[in-house]
Amino acid sequence: MTGRIDVLVDGSGDGHSVALFPGEEVFFSYERGASNNEAEFNAIILALENLPSHGKARIMTDSQVAVWNLTLEKKIRHPSYMRKCCQIQDLIVQNQLDIDIQWIPRRQNRADRFLRHYIASLCGASGNEPLYRRVRRLESENIRLKTKLKQAMKMLESRQGPMREQGARAYERGVVADSCPDDW
Repeated sequence: MTGRIDVLVDGSGDGHSVALFPGEEVFFSYERGASNNEAEFNAIILALENLPSHGKARIMTDSQVAVWNLTLEKKIRHPSYMRKCCQIQDLIVQNQLDIDIQWIPRRQNRADRFLRHYIASLCGASGNEPLYRRVRRLESENIRLKTKLKQAMKMLESRQGPMREQGARAYERGVVADSCPDDW
């Protein structure tokens, strides 16, 4: 990679992150329970993970917290921010990346709009249902369906005994062999 590329990143308060590369190449990630700032750090990590070794990039974010912590303009106090910053530094060193981190206003961050549209698509056509609420609803629906499946499996297992006996008796009488067409 010869020239520096611009990568726009953004994170949401529900744990989603996006990295928008040139040519509309988009990468998404999700960390359950991540705060908006942790999701912003995750978006930077996502960008770094998708850059080639020895790559040069300017990563642009609308997160002042991420920029302050990564450029050491402010002392890192939050333990999870410290872990994320260490992970970012490790990726930069391991992949021998040349990275500039730059703050941009939210209205200039196209990744913000990409992420909002992506989350809205997850929440249905209108996107009115908050994602955390949709996830909870889908998880409870999943539990309900698993319970119904277990009940159905138990019912089938309880019927297996009599059905096997009937099948064996029918086979002995030759009923099963006569009931199937020859071309099967």
